[in-house]
Amino acid sequence: MEPKFKVEFLDEAVEFIESLDEKTKAKIYYNIKLSQYKNDNELFKN
Repeated sequence: MEPKFKVEFLDEAVEFIESLDEKTKAKIYYNIKLSQYKNDNELFKN
């Protein structure tokens, strides 16, 4: 399956995410990857 969009991180965003604990960092990267393939209202709730 082809991703719906490409994600590029700013250097500052990578620096911030990498400063987080492993569990939080993994969840952020997982949710970003998931959002590229699936429309999930829980990920993009207002």
